[in-house]
Amino acid sequence: MYPGFNAQSSQPLAARKQLNSRHMIPNPGLAADGFNIWWQKTIAQHTAMAVEASALMRAHHRVNSAPQARVGQAD
Repeated sequence: MYPGFNAQSSQPLAARKQLNSRHMIPNPGLAADGFNIWWQKTIAQHTAMAVEASALMRAHHRVNSAPQARVGQAD
């Protein structure tokens, strides 16, 4: 049998609970608030980037759609 898997002993289970308790977040609401702030900031940054990219594409299309003399075209 593997060490720590003895069903007769409760010591490994108690040790595991002690280890897990150190990794638990003391205030889960604080973690959720932090995640929400990060999520809203990320969405705002992505939205701003999409708006800027859209404006650049519109400007690019305006410049390229202006009448231009084509190189090599007969007049």
